[in-house]
Amino acid sequence: MFTPQLYRKWLTIFAQIENPVVAYFDSAKHASLMRVLRQKHPKTHIVVVDRSKLWSFTELQPHIAEIFSQQGYPWNPPNTVVSSYSAAMHAKYELMQWTIRDNPFQSAYICWLDVGLFRGLSTRYLSSLTDERKSFRLWLPPYLDSGSVAYSLISPYSSKEHLTANQVVRRDSAFVCGCFFIGRIDVMWNWTTEYLMAVERMVAERWISTDQQVLYWLFLGEGRTKLEPKTSLQVYKSDNVTNPWFYLGYLAKRAGENSSFPEIRFNLM
Repeated sequence: MFTPQLYRKWLTIFAQIENPVVAYFDSAKHASLMRVLRQKHPKTHIVVVDRSKLWSFTELQPHIAEIFSQQGYPWNPPNTVVSSYSAAMHAKYELMQWTIRDNPFQSAYICWLDVGLFRGLSTRYLSSLTDERKSFRLWLPPYLDSGSVAYSLISPYSSKEHLTANQVVRRDSAFVCGCFFIGRIDVMWNWTTEYLMAVERMVAERWISTDQQVLYWLFLGEGRTKLEPKTSLQVYKSDNVTNPWFYLGYLAKRAGENSSFPEIRFNLM
């Protein structure tokens, strides 16, 4: 069970990340903790979000709740059970658009990073938080296609199935992890726009789950034919050492440790 206390522990890793960071919270308390953690990193933009200002919660969540309440709807907790969880997964792409519009640090590339991605590096000890030897910077993963958005591959897939939204949700299908994705900022704008359109289409068909099922339906299911996405995904396969769910994030970390960092900036969300 992931508790608020556990999330606060995971949050501590942001004291060690040197990249510019845009962070969104719906809790002023947690935002205050982030300000303390980031006090040595001036390129930090923290926003406390009122959920009533987000399309994902005001417009989308009521539809999701109604869909989840259908008799016999698949039981894949929390994905198809907790409407606010599903809405939060789609809100990532909405908030990514907020950041791209403002682009506070004039970044050329941008990534989304879930708070728990580097959970294995987190600590509760202040001495570790202030130890500059543990600081690190993320960088573009090797061979990143500038015209694509990159994700971690988590499961083998077939491009011949063309599953319906019904089948994708019932099977809880996922082929990439939504906890970390990265791309050039203009490509990411186009991608998030296409993603949110796919969410609306699945909801219209009365089937929805999390972002990972939307991605599956859009690229490996009927969504590819129905919506014809223009953005391509670049998938990175695990080296069998790193957890495949977190692989791309750790690959970006290794790239940062080995890079001389030319003047290309990117934000973390």
